[in-house]
Amino acid sequence: MSAFADRFKKSRNLINKALLSLITSIIVIVITQDIFFTIAPIKELELNFIDDRFSQRGQLAIKDSADVIILEVTQETYDQIPAPYNSWPYPRSLFAKVTENLYEAGVKAVGIDFVMSNKDRFSIENDEMLSDVIKKTGIVVVAGTANIETESLLEDVESSKGIIQKRDENYSSIFYSADSSVGIVNVTSDYDGVYRRYQPYVHFTLGKKNVPTFGYATLNKYYGLPSANVVRREDDYFFLGDKKIPKFDNTSVLINYYGSFRSFPHYKFIDVLDDEDFKTTDELSMEIDVNTWDDPDYGLLYQDIFKDKIVLIGSTMPEDKDILPISFSKGTRKGDNLLYGVEIHANAIQNVIRGDFIAKQSRLEEILLIFFITFLSFFLTSTMVERKVKYHLFLQVLTAPVFVSLIYGVYELGIYLFIQHNFLLSIISPVFAIGFGYFSSFAYNFIRERKQNTVIKGMFSQYVSGALVDELIADPDKLQLGGESKRLTILFSDIAGFSTFSEKMTPQELVSNMNEYLSEMTQIVLDDQGTLDKYVGDAVMAFWGAPIPLENHAYLACKAALEMRMKVEKLKEIWHERGIPPIEVRIGINTGEVVVGNVGGVQRFDYTVMGDTVNLASRLEGANKQYGTYLMISETTYEDVKEHFLVRELDNITVKGRTKPTVVYQLLGYKSDPFTQAQYDSLQNYFTGLNLFKQKKFAEAKPLFITSLEDLPDDGPSKVYLDRCEIYCQNPPPEDWDGVFIMKTK
Repeated sequence: MSAFADRFKKSRNLINKALLSLITSIIVIVITQDIFFTIAPIKELELNFIDDRFSQRGQLAIKDSADVIILEVTQETYDQIPAPYNSWPYPRSLFAKVTENLYEAGVKAVGIDFVMSNKDRFSIENDEMLSDVIKKTGIVVVAGTANIETESLLEDVESSKGIIQKRDENYSSIFYSADSSVGIVNVTSDYDGVYRRYQPYVHFTLGKKNVPTFGYATLNKYYGLPSANVVRREDDYFFLGDKKIPKFDNTSVLINYYGSFRSFPHYKFIDVLDDEDFKTTDELSMEIDVNTWDDPDYGLLYQDIFKDKIVLIGSTMPEDKDILPISFSKGTRKGDNLLYGVEIHANAIQNVIRGDFIAKQSRLEEILLIFFITFLSFFLTSTMVERKVKYHLFLQVLTAPVFVSLIYGVYELGIYLFIQHNFLLSIISPVFAIGFGYFSSFAYNFIRERKQNTVIKGMFSQYVSGALVDELIADPDKLQLGGESKRLTILFSDIAGFSTFSEKMTPQELVSNMNEYLSEMTQIVLDDQGTLDKYVGDAVMAFWGAPIPLENHAYLACKAALEMRMKVEKLKEIWHERGIPPIEVRIGINTGEVVVGNVGGVQRFDYTVMGDTVNLASRLEGANKQYGTYLMISETTYEDVKEHFLVRELDNITVKGRTKPTVVYQLLGYKSDPFTQAQYDSLQNYFTGLNLFKQKKFAEAKPLFITSLEDLPDDGPSKVYLDRCEIYCQNPPPEDWDGVFIMKTK
C-alpha cells in the first residue's frame, strides 16, 4: 500500500509539473505570439534581435554585381544645372533627357523616386516631353503616394485596418496616364520606427484595386510583366511571376539589407544628363564641353555600366529628409543605421532579382518549440527547487550556467541560421520559455528586490545622475568633502539674447518654456553619458569623464553639443507654431585638468568641477558672440576629437581673466556627414585667407574674406577677419605681433 501511495504521489507530482509546464508554456505563447494583444517592448526587442543579426552578419559585397544602380540627385546636381532651372522642382525635360539617355544605354527599367503631383512650373511642354518619353521607352515607373489612415499600409485585404484612400485617380502623379506605371513609394516602419519590411502592393478600398509598390512596379518593368501586375498571395509566400517570395507577415516581406549607405553603385544625375546637347554651369563658364555621358573617350554611355540594369533616380541629400532608420547599422552610434529612401527600394528590388529572401519560422514551428523548451526548463528547475535546503544554493549556482548556456545557444543558433541560410529563428519566445521555467521558483524574491532597488534609485536619481548614485552606493567614501584631479571635458551652454526673449512673455510662460528647453538639453547630456552640474538661469553646465571614467569624454561632449543644436532647431519649429520667439544657443567646450568631487559645507554639498579649465569653457561660450558662431571648442578638445569631427579654426585668443592664449575652433559636424563635408568645402576661401592673415598679408587676405562672404553672406568669422584686415591695412600691427586676439569681455 505504501509503495502504491508513493507511486501515486510521484505520478501526481509529475502530472502537476506537466500541468504547470503547460500553463507556463501558454503564458509564454500569449505574451510572445500577439494572439490577444501585443506587448510593444517585447515586440521591439524581437525586432532589435533582427537588427543584431544583420550587425553580426555584416556588409555583403553587392556593388560590383548589383542589378540596381542609383542615380542620385546631389548638391552638385543643383550646382551644375544652369539657372533658372537649378532649384526644385527641376523641369521635367531634364528627367526626359536622362531617361532617353538611359534607354539608349540599354537600361531595362527606370524608377523615378520623386512624386510629381503638379504641372511643370516652367512649361507644360516639359510635362509632355517626359510623358512622350515614358510612352516611347516603356521602361519608366513614376512615384505615387497613398493616404495611410493607420500605421500599417495593409493588415489584410479583408480587414478594416490599414484602409488606404486614394488622393486622386493618378495616385498623386500627373504621369500615371502615360502608361499606368505607377509605384506607391510609401514604406511602413515597425513599432520602433525602424524600416525593416517592404509591401509588394497597396490595397485601395475605395477603388477596390491593388497597386504595386514602387519597387515591385519597377520589377514588373524589369521582367516584362504588365504595369499593373501585383503579386499573388498563397500560403506563406508572395509570387511575382516565377519568383517565390517568403512572407514576413500577411502583407510584407523582410528586406535583406546588403549593407549601409552607398552599398549599391551610385552615379550622379548630372553626369547622365550632361550629354553633347546639355551645358552644365561649369561648361558654360569655362566654355569647354565635358559631356560626361556621351564623350567617346570617357563617357558613361560607352562603359557598358547601365546595360540590362534597373536605375532608380532619387535624392541623397539630407535636407530632403528622405533618410530613414533601417535594420542594418554600420556602427553603434546614433544615426549609423540611416539609409536614403531610394536605397531602401534598391535593396527590396535586388532581393527579388537575386532571390536573397529571408524565410521566417512559421508560427506553428515557433509554438511547438516554446512547448518543448518550457517543459525542459521547467522540469529541470522544479527538480532543483525540490532538493533539500542545504543543497539549494549549490544546485542553483551549478544549474545557472546551464540555463545561461541554453539562452546563449538559442542566440547563436539564430545568428548561424540567419547568416548561413537566410532563416529567421525567433529569439524572444524560446528565451522567454527558458527564463519562465528557470526563474519561476525565484520570481518573488527577484521581483521584490528589483522593485525595491528601482524605487530607491529612482528617488535619488531625481537629484543626482544615475551613474553618480551607482558610484556612491559602491563607494560611500565619495560622500566625504573634497575632490580629486582628473582630465575631463566641460560644456557650457547659454541662450543668446535671453533678456529680449524673456521680455516677450509672462513669468508663467517663461518658466514653462524654460522647463521644456532645459529638460531637452538635460536629457541629451544624460543620454551621452554626461553629468549635469548645474543650471544658472538659462545656462547649462555639464561635464564628461566623472564620476565614471570615459576615454572618449571629449567626443561625447561634442556629440552632445551637436545634438543640442539640432534639438534647439526642432524646438524653434514647435515654438514658432505657438507664437514663441526663436532662440539661439551658444556652446563652449574645453578639455583639461580640473578638480572634481563633492564641494560645499557639511550641511549641503554638490558634486561639481572647479579650475581654470572650467573657467575657459565658460569664456568660450561667451566668445561665440564675437565671431557670430554657436559651437566653440578649445585646442585641447580639438586634439582629442579631430579624427571624428570637422572644425573651422577661428582664432588664437586670450580670454578675460587669463594670460595664456588658446587656439579656438568652430565645431561643424561629423566627418562622416556629407552635409558637414560640403559645409567644410565651402570655407576654403576663409581658410586660405586666415593663413595669409597670420602671415600679416592683410591686403592679400582681404579679397578672400570678401569672396567667402559672397558665398556665405552671414558668415560671422569672415566678417570679423574682413574688418581686421581693413584696420590692419590702414594701421599695421607692431613687428612683434603674434596674432593673438585679447578678449575684453566675458
